[in-house]
Amino acid sequence: MIAEADTSRFAPLFLETGIPLAVMGMIVVFLALIVLITIISAFPFAMGVLEKVFPESNHHAAKPKQAPKPTPAATDDGTIPGHILAIIAAAVAEAEPGPVRIVRTRQLTTSELAWTLEGRIRHHASHRLQTRNR
Repeated sequence: MIAEADTSRFAPLFLETGIPLAVMGMIVVFLALIVLITIISAFPFAMGVLEKVFPESNHHAAKPKQAPKPTPAATDDGTIPGHILAIIAAAVAEAEPGPVRIVRTRQLTTSELAWTLEGRIRHHASHRLQTRNR
């Protein structure tokens, strides 16, 4: 009686919808993965064959043209070139309401650049969460 109950209870596992179906599904998945591995592994060989059939044209193999070196923003005597001054003047005229006159330009020192660092520190510190006493 017990043996019949056990076999009848596990019978659906060995029919069409049980273990054979699961094994068949795993076999299909592994075969699909093997096909993908084979295709990906064949790419270098296929590229070598294609390179022999269709060699690289000259415009692809040519060396790139040398780009001209950019001119430095500041000249040797420390002055700013005229075209940079024109850009600065246009930016100031756009930002300020009314007529403006640029009297002097100079490089910022490290101490003058420190205010940006201080602003970043304050901004990040304002986002810190307060710890709760537990």
